[in-house]
Amino acid sequence: MMASFFGGGEAKKAEKAEKLFERFSIDLKKKYGEGGYGATFAAKDNSTGEALACKLIDTRRMRQDAILKECQILETLTHPNVISVKGHGLGSGDKSHIYFIFMELASGGELFDQVIDRGANAMDEATARGFFAQMIDGIAYCHLAGVAHRDLKLENVLLNSEGAIKVIDFGLSHVYPRGASGQLDRSTRLRDVCGSKSYAAPEVLANRSDGYDGYAADMWSLGVCLFAMLSGFFPLDEATAADWRFPRLAQAQAKAAGRSSTTKTVYAWYKRSTEHLTPEVIHLLDSLLTINAEKRLTIEQLRAHPWVKGQKFGGVDLADQGSYNAGAEVLAGGEDGPMYRGFSAGEFEEQGDAYMEDDDMPVYRSLGGGMGDAAPPAPVTLTRQKACINLLEPEAFETMAFA
Repeated sequence: MMASFFGGGEAKKAEKAEKLFERFSIDLKKKYGEGGYGATFAAKDNSTGEALACKLIDTRRMRQDAILKECQILETLTHPNVISVKGHGLGSGDKSHIYFIFMELASGGELFDQVIDRGANAMDEATARGFFAQMIDGIAYCHLAGVAHRDLKLENVLLNSEGAIKVIDFGLSHVYPRGASGQLDRSTRLRDVCGSKSYAAPEVLANRSDGYDGYAADMWSLGVCLFAMLSGFFPLDEATAADWRFPRLAQAQAKAAGRSSTTKTVYAWYKRSTEHLTPEVIHLLDSLLTINAEKRLTIEQLRAHPWVKGQKFGGVDLADQGSYNAGAEVLAGGEDGPMYRGFSAGEFEEQGDAYMEDDDMPVYRSLGGGMGDAAPPAPVTLTRQKACINLLEPEAFETMAFA
């Protein structure tokens, strides 16, 4: 009985809890996951029998107003690629400090696992496109609703049993207000240095007095997600001078003035080839991983990009990429349209990585080779990232390494 689970307590809280658990029930013997603030268990809707998940959050570790903010955001978002909340509320009695959030079940695991489980094999473009296009649809809907996610990462994308993408975890999200005309007001710049370090945009981590735009920051994070899916490593450990890669990437982008590839620059650091990537996806990655946020693709331009639409430049379908079978990939358990700045396939290929000099990266001497041998640095390993409201705090940079 749920009543015995909650025990006694204040009459008002007990009454609310009783109503909540007349509608829902939890199977505490079946845990889906656990984090710093609580755990997620199997649950169901008692009236329909629908299988759900219930997130239990300890309000002694997370402020209740922050929890309510996330629930209210999710209650306003109704989209196939955004997780839906069915009900929520505080427990009572000895569980009065626990907040219960009942949500739809996404039993296919994290998109992070889809990448990691491939080992050294990168995700092919057709599969990545199937996942990424759904992510874009979900985030485009959020942006239309005025919500900047601000913590987009592979771990915050779940799959259901059919392989449909579900964007989750809106705890760090910002909701832009609407003016008297009903139009979104994004004039106020954001200043929270929040998110997960390897996914956070440069302007977020820069902590500048002029702030940043939440939508543009989401676009950078989407670029990191796609890069990781196709490469099996992060483009940067963090987009600050604390990572040797970032100043070199900034220098390369400034020097190239759009004529060379950011993706090829990153691969060149590790003496790797991008031959497995099509020109279309390289251009897309370059356009998302642009340090200057004003030159980054918008969500509208991203949705219209040829690679997302399954086309080559010039409108030819990427027939050789095959079709996406969502279920097969689930493991058990501006008005003017997009502008592709100064790009032609020929120009892009001619530039290559020729401008990357050997002294543009640190030299690591091989332990087994001669004094003149230099081993390339190792790329940034994919790790589960810890989200933080203030990424400038030292403890914010702890990660949970995938074993």
